[in-house]
Formats: sequence, C-alpha cells, structure tokens
Amino acid sequence: MRGSMTRAGAALLAVATLSACGDQRLTKLKLNMPADSVAIVMQADAPHRTLSYLTAGRQWEVRLYSKEAAASTDSIAWRTLSPVVLTDGKVMAWGWGAWDKLAAKLSIPVPEK
Repeated sequence: MRGSMTRAGAALLAVATLSACGDQRLTKLKLNMPADSVAIVMQADAPHRTLSYLTAGRQWEVRLYSKEAAASTDSIAWRTLSPVVLTDGKVMAWGWGAWDKLAAKLSIPVPEK
C-alpha cells in the first residue's frame, strides 16, 4: 500500500512539474512515441525551431514548439518554447528539465535560462 502511494505521489509530482512549465501538451507525450504523432499532440504543423545534433553515434533532433501561434520569423525567447527531443524517429525526452539533463550528458550546449 505504501509503495503504491509513493508511486502515485511521484506521478502527481511529475505532472505538477510539467504543468509548472506552462505547456499542457507535454503531458500527452509518451516515451518512444513516433515523430509524426508529435505534431498531432503538439497541435502544430511544424515546430517553431528545429535543432539537429550528431553525437554519441546518433542523430538527435530537438523540436521547439511555441505555446502560442507564431510565425517562424517571429523572435521568441528560447526558454519560452517547449522542447521535444527525438532520436531514430521517436520521442526520447521533453521539457527543459529533461533536455537540459540529456544535453549535459551528451555535451550539447543549450540556451541560458
């Protein structure tokens, strides 16, 4: 019983953390979700910005989505965008906390907060 309460508490904390970053769409993403499903979940035809890295023997793609409709030429602060990280065509991480940790592990520079 205590173990299930701990897991439930951890799940609620994770949801609260994602909610705190202000993009509810991130709560609908799943690990290993196909890349084409990300556009549907993020309710956008295309990300605002896309970054690509080849490191650790893999191609990493970071899709940065705007929370509001914006033209690709609009200047939007990096940290207000919502990152979704893919490799091999599947979701590996999402949100700044996850991307910051993964980028540090892979020695990829990320924008300052």
